[in-house]
Amino acid sequence: MSYRSTIARQPQALADTHAVAWAELSGLDVSSLDRPTLGVTGIGASFAAAVVIAAELQARGRRGFAIRAADMAAGHDLCDALIGLSHRGRSVETVAALEKLPSATRLAITNDPSSPLAAAANLHVRLANGTDATPSSTGYTATLLAAGLVVQKLVGADGDAFAAIPALASEVLAAAATKMDRLGQLFEDRRAIDCVGDGASLGTADGASLLIREASRVPASAYDTRHYLHGPMESMDAATGVVLFGAGREVELARQLEQIGCPVLLVTTAQGVADGELLSVIRVPKSDNRIAQGILDIFAAQLLAAQLSDAAGLTDTKFRYRMSDTKVPQPEAA
Repeated sequence: MSYRSTIARQPQALADTHAVAWAELSGLDVSSLDRPTLGVTGIGASFAAAVVIAAELQARGRRGFAIRAADMAAGHDLCDALIGLSHRGRSVETVAALEKLPSATRLAITNDPSSPLAAAANLHVRLANGTDATPSSTGYTATLLAAGLVVQKLVGADGDAFAAIPALASEVLAAAATKMDRLGQLFEDRRAIDCVGDGASLGTADGASLLIREASRVPASAYDTRHYLHGPMESMDAATGVVLFGAGREVELARQLEQIGCPVLLVTTAQGVADGELLSVIRVPKSDNRIAQGILDIFAAQLLAAQLSDAAGLTDTKFRYRMSDTKVPQPEAA
């Protein structure tokens, strides 16, 4: 399945995952995750999702932290409960992270209940996003949605912040698509692209930078907004580009970057921010749930990555560098 067609399937993939994960959670007791310190781990795009999820846990009064799977390989006792994220459940580092923390309650979120990650966990929630592409689109958002439902149940939230997400996905994708020709021109031949956001949006920025690197092979990096002001933006100029997520300091930063001649995409819930000569604004609906907001925010970045990939002549090109030690091998058929 092509990258663009997978993005187009986002509304259905999210609806399917919502139905399946909601049904599974209705019969699953997640109270054992309610421990003093709750870690969320993964690698690649899954770690970006972990940052978003941890921010929502913190906003709900929990001591939740994103912990890199590689940092848990030594087996240090870093948390009392752990949520492991891996779309296919075969990422070596994430499986090892759960295996190295047997004393903690462990929940795995994957699309395969028979995967090594599911086997290393006490609890499992299944995704139903169907086939994903490279780079990941529905796998990333489905992981966020399923984790969001887990957090809702864990904290006893009122209502369901994710029921409307599939319909909103259609609206945001349609609105963002109208800006892609302009963005394709403004971001053409950038030598580097920075992605910037605060709190949960740092995870979204991390996910966006990975999409740009994988789809268009343009060097891209992610930064926390306040950290970005302390030096990293110094290297930006008319030959680079910046993608911002947020409605706070990010709005002023977008204008400052435009003034120095840098093309900018601002994904924001803020009202009254207009396009400029080099500034493109994609406004998204506001959610009080940071994980739901993370889903709505990433769609523009997924489309931008596809636009840059097409411009670079890399449409649906596979990875150049295949690693042999990042996935737990599939068992051979008997």
